[in-house]
Amino acid sequence: MIFKNYNNATMKLPHEIEQKMLEILKLPNMSKRNVPSYTNKLSKIRTQMHTLSHDFARLKSTEEKYADAYFAYNFPMNVMKVMTVAKEFQNIYSKLFSHTARLNILDVGCGDGAGMLGLYYRFKDANNISLTGIDASSLMLKRTQELMGWLKSHDPSLDVKLMKRKISPNLFKKTKQQYDIILFANALAEIFSTDKISLTFIEQILKCTTRDGIVIIIEPALKKFSRRLMNLRTEIIKTEKSSILLPCLHEYPCALLNVRKHREWCHQSVPWEPPDFMKIINRGLNREIDHLKFSYLVIAKKNYKKSFCNGFRVISHVLKEKGKKRCFLCNQNRRVELVRLNKSKNTFNTPFDEISKGDIIALKRVIQKKLHYWQIEGNTEVKILTKAKG
Repeated sequence: MIFKNYNNATMKLPHEIEQKMLEILKLPNMSKRNVPSYTNKLSKIRTQMHTLSHDFARLKSTEEKYADAYFAYNFPMNVMKVMTVAKEFQNIYSKLFSHTARLNILDVGCGDGAGMLGLYYRFKDANNISLTGIDASSLMLKRTQELMGWLKSHDPSLDVKLMKRKISPNLFKKTKQQYDIILFANALAEIFSTDKISLTFIEQILKCTTRDGIVIIIEPALKKFSRRLMNLRTEIIKTEKSSILLPCLHEYPCALLNVRKHREWCHQSVPWEPPDFMKIINRGLNREIDHLKFSYLVIAKKNYKKSFCNGFRVISHVLKEKGKKRCFLCNQNRRVELVRLNKSKNTFNTPFDEISKGDIIALKRVIQKKLHYWQIEGNTEVKILTKAKG
């Protein structure tokens, strides 16, 4: 077992990214003390954000039209979502890419470069990086180019290539280049408008990965997109041609697909500390910005050895009720309710009070009252293997 101590500090956007964003948004040195100096600019961004939200609800893409608002609100959260997934991947598959001299990364539908930046910040300490971004928008690519130029000024060894190209199901049919990581961050909605993602498309993508390469798909935490990934995961498992590395720790059909008459969907909700400028922009908008919400899959050609075994994914928040606490776990082909009566609390199971949605935990001597109902008793040991945050 290797994950023993945890820093519970909430995740934050790297300070230098925050400062670069303020420069691009023409809000240099903005802070809580000098907000009145930027009233007009902030008002414009807030108005654009209202329109963006309305368009998003109608599945209408207007990010390019309201680029500043999209950048101010979505960019930092998208950076952190990608960093969160990459961090968990590093924790659970710590040896993968450990001997890769230069990590080749492709960001499909790269937009303003948030995904590329997130992966760079997670892997830069262990690998040299080569980034390739593809997008159909000249405006978005221009902003990405500005960010990548800034990044290269701090890391001359970084290779960056940006290409304007239509993102379509045929994108990978003639691609010969291979990548260690291929990222789709909020991009599949532009390719597939139906309730199903083509398995043939996924197989084409995997052919463009290196022997140990992976595909990371991150989607909004909406029911439609999340269940679409859940169904894709089940199809991949049935074919046995590739493997799901995350978020599930097993390769059994998703238990949530048939729970409560298709009302459940699996997604992450990870706490973080938004930068001050986001909090300032959010005044009057009153949006929930203190949690990163998304669904995701990490796919590979084959399975790999994990850094630990016998872990369970926590798929709900811990719910406090009279005389007890409970949460739900993902366990192979079923969803399990894990309960601890208040009278059973002791030093062995106190970590139960610290767990949150998305964590991976280990249990010893848990009592299985029923297939779907487990109970923590006085001698039950609870350990947190990985934290979704921090």
